[in-house]
Amino acid sequence: MNSRKTILVRRVLVALPAVALLTGLALRNPSGVSANHPVLVEGNNCADGGPGVTTVPPGTCGDYDGDGRIGAAEDTDNATDRIFGTLNVALGNRSTGDPAIDATRANQNGRVTIVTSGRFAEIVTITGANGNVTLEAAPGVEANIDAVVQGAPDNGNGARQNSPGILVNAPSTRVITLRNLISRNWTEGVRVSGDSRVVIDNCRVENNRDFGIRAMGSARVTIVNSLVTASGFRVSAGVVNVPSPGVGIEFAGSSSGMVAASTISSNFAGGISNATGDPGAVCLRDLTVFDNSPNLSGVVQGACPLASL
Repeated sequence: MNSRKTILVRRVLVALPAVALLTGLALRNPSGVSANHPVLVEGNNCADGGPGVTTVPPGTCGDYDGDGRIGAAEDTDNATDRIFGTLNVALGNRSTGDPAIDATRANQNGRVTIVTSGRFAEIVTITGANGNVTLEAAPGVEANIDAVVQGAPDNGNGARQNSPGILVNAPSTRVITLRNLISRNWTEGVRVSGDSRVVIDNCRVENNRDFGIRAMGSARVTIVNSLVTASGFRVSAGVVNVPSPGVGIEFAGSSSGMVAASTISSNFAGGISNATGDPGAVCLRDLTVFDNSPNLSGVVQGACPLASL
């Protein structure tokens, strides 16, 4: 009974600093932590034509609102529906050319929800410039952020495969959430840098060449309920596929993080690598770590020095 109580207390201690931190941020910067602009994004799940397809039979290929437009055509159809066809327009990274429509984007401050299954052949950048950002797929939706799509020969596959898929570099006064996403076939599935605070929840990160998830700078990253697999085992034509190094999750620089209730398996090199030089920078809880080389590197298994009042 005493042992069970000790475990529960340790888990509560992990949560307390985060709660205190968020409360403090809200008090110091009440205008900068709100998520003010919820928008919806349609998926593109057409089997042919690649990412350039924009006009489809109404209600097909991920057409959520039934207007026969997906992708770039959905980005520019009107200024009232807050439904977009690409992630970078929805987030506010790219203009539609229409100021009225641009004003309805999340603009790096809000919740971007993918409402129909599909693929997104986009390098996604999140800065949190104007507030907290949540990028998520709705329950039951398969949101595949993929460097590789079929279609016309000049479809950008090569350039995308030589880039990270999801890039987060946000101020420490923001919290960025990635939820229910798939990121595959990039050099890095998710790269978190700078002072970012990021929660990666229920994501699948697979078949990326160099890293599944990579934390750099002074970033703080929580990874929970997620699958990170097959880093370094990407196979495709016309690009470099040699793993460099093929690690599942790496914490580098002065970053830190928690990995909990997740599976990290079948990565070419290490499963979870703590390259910060601080053995207490990375905490682990309730993991399946298997078939990596090695499974853990620089990580003190079972210890969680970050869990302190």
